[in-house]
Amino acid sequence: MKIGMLITARNKSTRLPLKLLYEIGGKRVIDRVIERCKAVSFVDQVILCTSPHPQDALLAETAFKHGIYYFTGDPEDVLRRLYDAATFFSLDYVLSITADDPFFSVEYANRLANQAKLTTPDYMAVEGLPIGAGLYGIRYEALKTVIGFKHRTDTEIWGYWLNRPDLFDVHLFQAEAGEVRDIRLTLDTADDLAFLRSLAEHLSPHGGMSYRSLLSAADRMPAELFVNRHVQQLKPPDAVIEDINEHYAKNRELFVAIKEGNYIKQRRNR
Repeated sequence: MKIGMLITARNKSTRLPLKLLYEIGGKRVIDRVIERCKAVSFVDQVILCTSPHPQDALLAETAFKHGIYYFTGDPEDVLRRLYDAATFFSLDYVLSITADDPFFSVEYANRLANQAKLTTPDYMAVEGLPIGAGLYGIRYEALKTVIGFKHRTDTEIWGYWLNRPDLFDVHLFQAEAGEVRDIRLTLDTADDLAFLRSLAEHLSPHGGMSYRSLLSAADRMPAELFVNRHVQQLKPPDAVIEDINEHYAKNRELFVAIKEGNYIKQRRNR
């Protein structure tokens, strides 16, 4: 099995323009994300998935400097970009992380990668972790099925297409009780940036990329430094979610046909 760690990254943010190029603890956000991805076990390739827009050329150059691959795909349809990258690099399984998450948990990424090798679930996620600490796993055939079935191209937030236990083999990890915190570890706003910079200052120099060390640093921080507690995580409008649900409900036979065709073909290839 060939597992790819795909980093979705664009320089198009509006709430915090060019946020991936800001420094946190002396390192740019995009550099931190790539370094953590390279530390994940069982991964065959780390690939930065961006767009062909000129504003994203610097991200491709960053991938090259880190010795990883990059892929320029659909600017808006993130699922299409992931699928095209997975197809191009002949991946069997995808671990997807957004470049907004400079402190995602390498340990939980290792768990997902190991589970992918053991049972190859269609979709995996971690529940209970702080926003920005978790990531997602997708079997290639499941990704191909959604691409052939979906009717929307606005897939920047795409979990609603795959987190469907009635249609896919979904494996949801639960965060360990001692590793749950009410904090934001993702970068969307200036307040997020201020918090993450404060967090980096409290990190132990010997903690490495340990998620436990990160939590310990957060626990030592005074309350007034948690300046991003008010930030609301973006999600699709309710109308979009309803539309996706209706599409699955009305076209179930089509979905089943597409899925069976993809999975039967894969079994034959094996």
